[in-house]
Amino acid sequence: KVTWNTNYHLLFIDNPVGTGYSFTSDDQGYARSQDDVARDLYSALTQFFQIYTDYASNPFYVTGESYGGKYVPSITYKIHVENQNPQVKVKINLKGMTIGDGLTDPVNQYMYGDFLYQV
Repeated sequence: KVTWNTNYHLLFIDNPVGTGYSFTSDDQGYARSQDDVARDLYSALTQFFQIYTDYASNPFYVTGESYGGKYVPSITYKIHVENQNPQVKVKINLKGMTIGDGLTDPVNQYMYGDFLYQV
């Protein structure tokens, strides 16, 4: 069998806190904005690369789907900005981002529901 991790290193993170198997026992641990989500995930990623330094030089792609259409650009931008800061110790080798069936513009995307249902 061939799986995604046969040729690539994959890191799956339930994001933001409270989705999937992630949790917090303190209400202050939940993100209240996309900036909070990006900050928290960036913190987790930099901690990961500090612990697992062998992976730090690998090409890094941010991917997501559905509501990830909001989160993927936010964390990608956060990584890009932090990589420009000379005081940042952990640089993430950002190469790109991908979004599948992303919710990027709900106001306009929701208007296509009836049309797409009849296609």
